[in-house]
Amino acid sequence: MRPVYDGYCFSRFAKHTLYNSSMCLYYLGEMSRAKSVLAPEKYPDPASDHDSSKLQQLFEIAEDGLSDNIIDTYLADETFYLGNLAQNINLNKAAKYNEEQLLSMLYYLGYLTIDPALSDQDGLSLKIPNKFMSRLFAQCTANLKLKPSAIFKEQKLDISPLLDGASDISAFADSCTEFLTAIFTNQVLTQMSEMALNLTLHTKLSSMRGVIAELQKSLRVIGQGEKYADLVLTVNKGKRNECIYLIELKYATKKEAAEINLEDLRDEAIDQVNSYKNAIEFKDRNVKAYAMIFSGSKCVCCTEGN
Repeated sequence: MRPVYDGYCFSRFAKHTLYNSSMCLYYLGEMSRAKSVLAPEKYPDPASDHDSSKLQQLFEIAEDGLSDNIIDTYLADETFYLGNLAQNINLNKAAKYNEEQLLSMLYYLGYLTIDPALSDQDGLSLKIPNKFMSRLFAQCTANLKLKPSAIFKEQKLDISPLLDGASDISAFADSCTEFLTAIFTNQVLTQMSEMALNLTLHTKLSSMRGVIAELQKSLRVIGQGEKYADLVLTVNKGKRNECIYLIELKYATKKEAAEINLEDLRDEAIDQVNSYKNAIEFKDRNVKAYAMIFSGSKCVCCTEGN
């Protein structure tokens, strides 16, 4: 429950974070009724913005370009700086929200919270509190920036190796390069990062028939606790040839790729997928694990784990 519901902080002097009590109580109630352990991220409180519609509405009434700046900051996994919280905000006003008003609303409504480590007397550093809220930002980014784009709709991914249950998925990897290059060359998304790559591929795969795509899927690995897999793709669900493709993505800028050993990055990713493959959720299931390394938008390595 901690990564999904915890993380709230309301003072730069705070030493501890708080859980969202409403979400916790709803989840515990559902688990009590089911008499079974349930995945917290799959049982959001109906009172919460579980489909990101409220968050998207806030972005749509912001000043021009402001929502893009916030999305770029989110994709870069950075915090939001605010000098002072807005004290008076009229929810029904016709004028567009400025940065102080929008960030304040995101804080008051729980989409953002205080990061005491980076806040000081001159201002507040705000961050996304937990994985539940991070997923809302991801959904909102997909709805505002990816899905409306003609480039996003026109570009294809070759998922035929996945549907065939093949071990060689190089054709899929090559199509990922072509797809991501088109997205970023045409500035559908301006912030290229590991999170942006994850989100873009997940959004595209989720729109394709025959694939069930999960982003940052929670896994229970014996001896290691809870882990989060970048992409989990289930093909031919419910059929005899059902197969799960477990993919760990690593990203390096072109400059970083020239300075670091990409083999070390690959080995790190392979170690991760090999451990994830042993998760309780995958017991007695047909799972293939891969490490995919990207330099910019190009997949420079696609290696199968053990």
